[in-house]
Amino acid sequence: MASSSCIAITTTALTRLVHRTPSIPNPRPLLLSTQLPIKSSSSSSLLNSSVAMSSYDKQLTAAKKAASLAARLCQNVQKGLLQSDVHSKSDKSPVTVADYGSQVLVSFVLQKELPDHTFSLVAEEDSGDLRKEESQETLERITKLVNDTIANDGSYKVSPLSENDVLTIIDKGMSEGGSNGQHWVLDPIDGTKGFLRGDQYAIALGMLDEGKVVLGVLACPNLPLESITSGNQNAANKAGCLFSAQLACGTYMESLDGSQTVKVHVSNTENPEEASFFESYEAAHSSHSLSGSIAKKLGVKAAPVRIDSQAKYGALARGDGAIYLRFPNKGYREKIWDHAAGYIVVAEAGGVATDAAGKPLDFSKGRYLDLDTGIIVTNRKLMPALLKAVQDSLREEVLPSL
Repeated sequence: MASSSCIAITTTALTRLVHRTPSIPNPRPLLLSTQLPIKSSSSSSLLNSSVAMSSYDKQLTAAKKAASLAARLCQNVQKGLLQSDVHSKSDKSPVTVADYGSQVLVSFVLQKELPDHTFSLVAEEDSGDLRKEESQETLERITKLVNDTIANDGSYKVSPLSENDVLTIIDKGMSEGGSNGQHWVLDPIDGTKGFLRGDQYAIALGMLDEGKVVLGVLACPNLPLESITSGNQNAANKAGCLFSAQLACGTYMESLDGSQTVKVHVSNTENPEEASFFESYEAAHSSHSLSGSIAKKLGVKAAPVRIDSQAKYGALARGDGAIYLRFPNKGYREKIWDHAAGYIVVAEAGGVATDAAGKPLDFSKGRYLDLDTGIIVTNRKLMPALLKAVQDSLREEVLPSL
């Protein structure tokens, strides 16, 4: 697997890169295609002694390993779920087992791969429910699944984890994050309803440094390498996709089972009529009527592509669509783990994400994103027109309350 060579940047440059506003042109030249194979080159000859290599390479490698191993666990659980004749849609235990198991594996791998780094994880799950007597069987299933996954991988020669080890590792994810130091941000299964249906979900892992997202990985086990439409979300490639991005280094895609890594870029379209858009599969997660109003104002002709999870960010980053709209009901607070990894995957692919007022997303305030109304994501050419359509539509429509 080829690795990218990235130039270290100052704190000022980091702030500018991560908190770009829509009015600032993309400083990187646009690519001629959405996917470019990485070519080996003597890039070191282009660097002089005053320029250091990026300091996040090791963390990105660890993040890719962690997300990939968690994806393997989730794939095994989902395969058993879909093959079971006795499964009831009201039974959420498979996704519960996969959710906790994924978090344990990510935390375990990051600590093993980065033993000299201070470990802080902001994650969705804690062990409270698993410590209840009625959850003993679930805890046993999680522990076995995690140990089997580690053993089958073969990278770590360790004694099997006990149930207490598993509970302790889960609670490593109780960090509050914030603007000081480095913090990992994890959604162990983003898109639980998609997981239960056999559709899209993602293991979403990002890292903050002084409150800024500096790297992100999206493992999307059901997302094909080929461009998707509303009709082929699970087509051809069953291995799934792994997206990875690092500040000032671009966004890359590869197969979860190992393939040539390609650099990806958002769609360059500036014609709204050609700009298909993504939105949440579940209407409860985002207002479909508001998205429809915005699309009408823009003149978008294509039907929306509705898929679960941050797989939308990955698909947009490689140019499958040009717009992502998310408008949850009033009163809902967005969590940082629902967007951190996807945010940098899109930003490093040349896109831009803001709230409905056009303000950059701020991940420095703890476990929640405080933002205006919703999140909009597109390329820089379309953002001015999209922002106007969003604000015009918001003035006309009142979102339902929870």
